[in-house]
Order: sequence, then structure tokens, then C-alpha cells
Amino acid sequence: MTVSAWFAIAVGLLMLGWWAVELRAGVLRRADRAPAEIGLHITAELLAAGLLVVAGGVVLTGGGPELLLVALGMLLYTVIQSPGYFLARREAGPAAMFGVLTVLTVAALVAVA
Repeated sequence: MTVSAWFAIAVGLLMLGWWAVELRAGVLRRADRAPAEIGLHITAELLAAGLLVVAGGVVLTGGGPELLLVALGMLLYTVIQSPGYFLARREAGPAAMFGVLTVLTVAALVAVA
């Protein structure tokens, strides 16, 4: 379960970093997505990222795994849903990254459950 907690923290921090870079680059003003669509997507991902970090920390400090299971479930949804955008743009690299993250997330969930 410790490895799953560290995985959650690492992925959560990477997600926060990803969106910090994207927001600075003006992702909310891009023409390929409606502002409401991307805004809600970013909000959901930031909430998932924050919960991953908190839940991982709870487990590492001796707390139970319940919150980590919820956070990893949110991550699983994210890594299954997110590649669609990149596949539509014919960007195989990011889509493959999400495939790897899907496998790792399922493994983390199994380890916790």
C-alpha cells in the first residue's frame, strides 16, 4: 500500500504541474475547446490531483486506505477519458502515456484493495 500512496502523490503532483504549465500557456483561450468545457475539465483534474496528494499522505502517516481508493478511482476515470483529446489530434505519445498510467493505476488500486 505504501507504493500506491507514493504513486498517488507523484501523479497528483505531476498533474498539478501539468496544469500549471498549461494555464500559463493560455489553455483557457485555445480555440479547439470551449472555455466551459476545458474549465470544468481542469477543475475536475485539479480536484483529483489534490485528493491524490492528500490521500497518499494520509496512508503514509498511518491512516486508512479509503480516501486513497476514492482518489485512485478518480485517477482511473481521468486516465481513461483524457486520451480521447490527444487521439483526436493524432498525438500518439500522450495517448500512450495515458495507457501506461491506466495500467499503473489499476495495479495501485489492486494493491490497496
